[in-house]
Amino acid sequence: MHATQNTVAEQVTTPARTLRDAALYLSRHGWTQGAYYDATSGSFTPPACLVGAVGMVCYGGPVDAPALNYADPGYPDFAFALDVVEAQIGYTDPGPEQCDAYGFNDAPGRTADQVIALLRAAADEWDRTNGGAA
Repeated sequence: MHATQNTVAEQVTTPARTLRDAALYLSRHGWTQGAYYDATSGSFTPPACLVGAVGMVCYGGPVDAPALNYADPGYPDFAFALDVVEAQIGYTDPGPEQCDAYGFNDAPGRTADQVIALLRAAADEWDRTNGGAA
């Protein structure tokens, strides 16, 4: 290994990477409202809501309550990514009923394309304000 190569342990997951991966998850597996995951799908990779998709990326599979999964090693990445996406919601959709990821995802008339666009916009904003991808 050359001195300039990173080992796996040295690579850092940024919130931007997590959010882009969540957008990709929704694009591939589908989106839902009103629950973290579509329990009727019978799949290990079910359609997910915005929060569920971030959870899938950080935890590697569905969990009962992604925001309460404190003991999981992926929790810090999950919490950081949600903070970034919720800051973006404040920039793009500041309505009081849509002030967090849950409200944004579950708003009447919301579409999968809007949720995916929000995740990508939040990732792009993170990169723009933090010097790009790590």
